[in-house]
Amino acid sequence: MADKKYKFTGYDLKIRHYLEKRRGSKVPDAEFYKFIQEYKRWLSKFIKAVKKWVEEKPWEAEQLSKLVKSWEEKEKNKKLYDKLAKIQRLNIANLQRLLALATEKEKYIKLKFSKPEMGKDVIIRFTIQDNKTDRTEYDSRTVLQKLIKQILSNTNWRLITGSVYYRLGILTGRLRGYELDEDLIKLIT
Repeated sequence: MADKKYKFTGYDLKIRHYLEKRRGSKVPDAEFYKFIQEYKRWLSKFIKAVKKWVEEKPWEAEQLSKLVKSWEEKEKNKKLYDKLAKIQRLNIANLQRLLALATEKEKYIKLKFSKPEMGKDVIIRFTIQDNKTDRTEYDSRTVLQKLIKQILSNTNWRLITGSVYYRLGILTGRLRGYELDEDLIKLIT
């Protein structure tokens, strides 16, 4: 009896290579042909089952589709999501502690927060005193702004541009806190 000539697709050959690598030996054509035929039957049944499920449960299928798309998007933008994971998400108490420690080193004292404004983001007003008497109004504002921007650069909080004011050694300003991943992604891009 003459040897039967098998035709395998490029994908079939990739599977064969994988199997041979795992097995550590060659897979005979006849054995691999049976495997591929069984695999195709199983795949056909699986596809029919998925189609039936999609027809019977369209809402669940849509949710699953959204989930898979979000996974694909995260995989596609892996570097961006790695940066997002490194952002320090501070609550107000931790924010106040962090700012108080860092600003005291630069001779700013008595940091106080007002009641936060709750909206899409959290906005909070602060007051702080400049304890360095020989610093000018301009220097006091710019040093504080640079310091706060530097401290908050890797957090979910930002100094609102143009919000820092100086009067008689007291500085006021506003900070914005972000909670949603979409907003944080805008911060790091």
